[in-house]
Amino acid sequence: MKMKKKILSAAVLAALGAGSAQAVNLSTDGTGEVLVFPYFTVQGNEETLLSIVNTTNEGKVVKVRFREAYNTQEVLDFHVYLSPYDVWVAKIQDSADGGAEVYTPDNSCTTMDTNPQPFTNLLFGDTGPDTPAREREGYFTAIEIARIVDMDLDGNGLQDYVHINGVPDNCNAIRQAWLNGTMLASSTVDQPTGGLMGTLGVINVQSGTEVTVPATVLENFLDNPQHVAPGSLRPDWQDAFPRRSDVMVSDSSNGSVSLYSDVWTTGEDAVSAVLMASALMNEYTVNPATEASTAWIVTFPTKSLYVNGVTARAPFTHTFAGDTDGDGKACEEIGMTIYDREEGQLSPDGSLVSPPPPTQTLSLCYEANVVQYGDSSDVFSAENTEIRFGNSALPGNAGWAKMTFNAAAHTMTSLNGTVYNGLPVIGFKATVLGNSNVGVGASYAAAVNHAYERSIVGQPAFTVGSGMGGNL
Repeated sequence: MKMKKKILSAAVLAALGAGSAQAVNLSTDGTGEVLVFPYFTVQGNEETLLSIVNTTNEGKVVKVRFREAYNTQEVLDFHVYLSPYDVWVAKIQDSADGGAEVYTPDNSCTTMDTNPQPFTNLLFGDTGPDTPAREREGYFTAIEIARIVDMDLDGNGLQDYVHINGVPDNCNAIRQAWLNGTMLASSTVDQPTGGLMGTLGVINVQSGTEVTVPATVLENFLDNPQHVAPGSLRPDWQDAFPRRSDVMVSDSSNGSVSLYSDVWTTGEDAVSAVLMASALMNEYTVNPATEASTAWIVTFPTKSLYVNGVTARAPFTHTFAGDTDGDGKACEEIGMTIYDREEGQLSPDGSLVSPPPPTQTLSLCYEANVVQYGDSSDVFSAENTEIRFGNSALPGNAGWAKMTFNAAAHTMTSLNGTVYNGLPVIGFKATVLGNSNVGVGASYAAAVNHAYERSIVGQPAFTVGSGMGGNL
């Protein structure tokens, strides 16, 4: 069946054809223009590692942007200039002011002012906390903002960003061109073409664990280069253009695959449609025999663009701007059904969550949320973003769970009239296991991306049926 779905998916995209307008979509092959990394943390003894890989023979300008977990306010961004087949790596770590910073041992050219480069709280002028501690958890993105055609700024016949004996030919020329305002006039760039992939890893050296997951990848995000100055808040989700989305949905009941191609009022709506899910699913284990602990990361990457006005915009329902107590919350109600491995199940409400919400309503309140399972130690030492399903909320030591978003409350309608139910969400589960019985305190870790259910009501652009005859 898996091979069949791959064939069907290819058939749908082929049916759409080269004559269709560009539309942002989830990558089917793991590479693209935009990498969305659902989490970083430096809480406790954690550090976060990242890698960005250019799999093509073209030069790339990549905008790397870090956002905090409360309201996804930007805490740092800069450019990375990737040569063909280049890899850029970095680490997010503690900073001296109690916040976080980025350190890179990599030679690829960047516009970082210092190394390490501290995060900043300059944009914390909302109703949430304004201290550096707010910088310690969040998520980050890497957006290809241009493909490099020519960048020989010093005129020596060599591309300044390309590595010569492992070092860029003249990275300083690129940095100085931005400082003196000659970069755009002196370089030639073109439309992004994709081919990026990336990975994040949360590592705890003291406990000897690391969980690693690939980035969520988007394609066809920009139709023109946006080689803006380093430090610019753009491009961002609202700059997806044209404002179109392609979302592929498979129906396992009949083996069909449908492609929904929709037009939206804003760029962030197009991105949100691509990430929209009515439910997400993953496993958990808190088995004491294996000293297990599990946490889920649940991130809403586009949320801040919907909740910072006087009223919230669909598909979100609560405004961050209306929060007046300074705790940085814009809460969305969720449903939760947790299953053990033998068909037992529980549907815990807020009374079984630690800390319990005042209304006893089960909610996620941040842009990047950590959901901890069990009464034992925390996987990520989360301080700002954690809710917990203790042992009393679990039907067994191991199983799986389904998180749902109220379809009646969370909807978004395209200009075509197609209704998308749920919330734009990404994330993964991380499980840490111990083995102190061997006498050396051995520990292990693993991470798996969430599975999703999608609920879309409308007329698909194309459907390929189970017999490959389809409705093309």
